[in-house]
Amino acid sequence: MRRPLFTTIITLFLLQLLGCSIGCLALSPTAHHCMYDEIMKKASLPKPTMVRELPRKGRGTWQTYTASTEEDDAGVWAPIRIMVSEKDLNDPSKYCTNIGENRPTFLGFDKECQLHDILTSRARAELLQNVIPAAIKLHSDRLSVRQNSSPLIVPRSIKESHCKHFTVPEEHYTTGVKDADAVIYVAAGTHFPFAVSCLAAEKDVRPTVGAMSFSISGLHHSWFAVRVIAHELAHVLGFNYEQMRAQNMLSSVSISSFQQKKGIVTSVLTKQKAVEHYNCESLEGMPMRDEQGDNLRMHSHWDQRYAKDDLMSTMVTSGAGFYTAVTMAAFADMGFFKVNFSMAEKMNWGKGVGCSFVNQKQCTPDDYKNYPEMFCHRNTSDTRRYCTSDRVQLGICSSFSDDQCLFIQPLGFGSCRDTNSILHGSRMGTSSWCLDGESLKVNEEVLETEPQVISVGGVCVEVFCGRKEVSVRYLGDDDWHECPEGGKISPANTSVDFAEGYIKCPRYEEVCTITPSGRSGIPFQKNGPIHDDSSNRK
Repeated sequence: MRRPLFTTIITLFLLQLLGCSIGCLALSPTAHHCMYDEIMKKASLPKPTMVRELPRKGRGTWQTYTASTEEDDAGVWAPIRIMVSEKDLNDPSKYCTNIGENRPTFLGFDKECQLHDILTSRARAELLQNVIPAAIKLHSDRLSVRQNSSPLIVPRSIKESHCKHFTVPEEHYTTGVKDADAVIYVAAGTHFPFAVSCLAAEKDVRPTVGAMSFSISGLHHSWFAVRVIAHELAHVLGFNYEQMRAQNMLSSVSISSFQQKKGIVTSVLTKQKAVEHYNCESLEGMPMRDEQGDNLRMHSHWDQRYAKDDLMSTMVTSGAGFYTAVTMAAFADMGFFKVNFSMAEKMNWGKGVGCSFVNQKQCTPDDYKNYPEMFCHRNTSDTRRYCTSDRVQLGICSSFSDDQCLFIQPLGFGSCRDTNSILHGSRMGTSSWCLDGESLKVNEEVLETEPQVISVGGVCVEVFCGRKEVSVRYLGDDDWHECPEGGKISPANTSVDFAEGYIKCPRYEEVCTITPSGRSGIPFQKNGPIHDDSSNRK
């Protein structure tokens, strides 16, 4: 007998008390709010200095992750090599091992450990062996830099920044780090996940040193954690307001009669890729996030209205965070990256919407009429759950703030990947995605003789991605069914869990671009189209 929904809610509450189940890092909200700007605006950073290059002498407690490549001479363009120093993950005094301990947040103060903060050996192994390497590979498959054969020397001046709270091996200051183009110091503090830059942004100087803390309570399933860490890592690599300003990539435009300003990236390639994505030749540039009451300062994220499901949007929700051509173009426009556009992940949000959407610049209550695939209408009488735009969860029509941007927001228990959840008509699993329903109704088994028929807006189904075909299997049927784009299937024909209606088939890129582990589903193309726009930067 299937449990009714109230049982699911109670079960989830108990699970949050008991901690994480196998297959995830922690139970937490399925959206990550990036704190990079909030932390960095309070920071006073030292300027980069000339790096002194010395030969290697031994190896410390660190790992280097990069895409495989042939050996290159110094100065040759090759995939970026990001070294991860895990010293603070090897020191039990720096992370939670028991409830009630006081452990550092890596922001300058300690915090008492809760059950969900405990770094188990399994979670640590998951971070170091799977999650962090996968997040780094998202960058190394797409970004190339001029590699130097000499070790990277870390300036001692980083002790003047937030990075002073992280442990830096002495040899990083002296003999340097071999085979690295960037160094990231990682920890598992008792705070939400965050990243910081260790040195001030400076024109034509590529950022090379940063730090990150991954609170176990702030990370959900590993597939979600991969995209969160890739997002934070992007800030350290240069995707931030200060670096873009140093590279002369930014402008501002007025968006209201009150002269409210919105920052936009107007550099050549970013503008070009934004024009292509939104299908608007008059687009001035790619809008950055703005914030009421803080209009004099730009932010280090794409505006959520324009790029909700992009890796560098304000919120990394659910399991989205597509590494789009627009985000890759921003890296290329900095001048010290070449990007491999064959690895760009397609994002359906805003695709081809045209200039009417772009020129509007702010959300309105009627957006759902013109852009029903993106926005929604809040109807209190509609109790159905609908698929989020990234198709990872079920949710309801809501807004993160008072900006009137209404779209399907994920429920705390609505993830298709959470096998502890039970959602009407849904088949949960690590490879499950949310597909829209059409007049879809499910049979919910209750104590009465006859099942209760419930109308649903969408359901979770398991997805298998072929070469260019999608197959699905839904609740109550273990067989796979081909689901071609634009088609629909009638689950009631083969499953007693459904009463009537259809499951609508998705676009291939919607459910096959990101794998269940958070990695990219796009096969790596070493010789894909590379673009270096440094000579054309505005």
